Amino acid sequence: MDDNQQYGTQPYGSPQTVYSPQPQAAPTMPATPGALPPNTVYPQPVPGGDPDDDVPRKLSASAVAGLVLGIIGIIFSFIPIINNVAFILGIIGLVFGIIGLVATKRGGKRRGRGLAIAAVVLTVLAMVITLVMQQATGKALDDALGTSSTTSQSASSGAKKDSGDSSSSSAAASGAQDTEGDLGKLHVKIVSAAKSGADYNGQPTVLVTYEWTNNTDKNQVFSVATSAKAFQNGKELDMAIYTEAPAGYDSNASLQEIQPGATQQVSVGYVLQDDSPVDVEVSGTLDFSGAKVSHTYQLQ
Repeated sequence: MDDNQQYGTQPYGSPQTVYSPQPQAAPTMPATPGALPPNTVYPQPVPGGDPDDDVPRKLSASAVAGLVLGIIGIIFSFIPIINNVAFILGIIGLVFGIIGLVATKRGGKRRGRGLAIAAVVLTVLAMVITLVMQQATGKALDDALGTSSTTSQSASSGAKKDSGDSSSSSAAASGAQDTEGDLGKLHVKIVSAAKSGADYNGQPTVLVTYEWTNNTDKNQVFSVATSAKAFQNGKELDMAIYTEAPAGYDSNASLQEIQPGATQQVSVGYVLQDDSPVDVEVSGTLDFSGAKVSHTYQLQ
């Protein structure tokens, strides 16, 4: 065997062929529309996930409406009579608030749960305030009018006792009480009316003395709880202002509070027009029954 055969080479002088390895082409994937590249990590679905979670949620209109009605109801609830409207608005607003709570619950399609909660709280509060205010108003009216039936019974009893006196009977029927009587929960008596000293203008005056008892459960002031007036010739007399106070006259007495169950005497001066009789009338400020205490005085 010659050397050329031993080493597997071409004879000297013949063309030499060099063999080199050919690069292998990477396998290609068919071009499929929408196909992902190799080694792509596919997103895994989250258990319990909502495909609509990425969509912005709209604000609940029911929650907003309930909140607005609750605010209006709170404002109106403090006003007597008008607070009836506040109660109705509270009911409607409460319904809207509950609808808003349902719509904004976790996983719901609407947002604004805080507004819905505020709407429910405000509407309930508006209804509660309305009920409390109406109860307080009703109690005040009862205090003012609750004894009107008692006044009527007293007038009827007086009419029976004085059946021989027709004028007394007619006065009792009309609610007028001569000299002394009840005005709601106040007992008032006209003690006297007499000529007095001149006022600051030098005009003659009459000094009328009243005695009253506070039968309410609160402190009262005579000038506030009652309306005391004097008339001559059908015209109301002006109150007198004295530079020198007459004997027994206290200008501050009508402005002083007295406690429940207390009795006080109050004197009020009026400017006279002439020497004609003076009609004195007292009625209750909060007594709408028409009851009054009155008497006519002949001045000496």
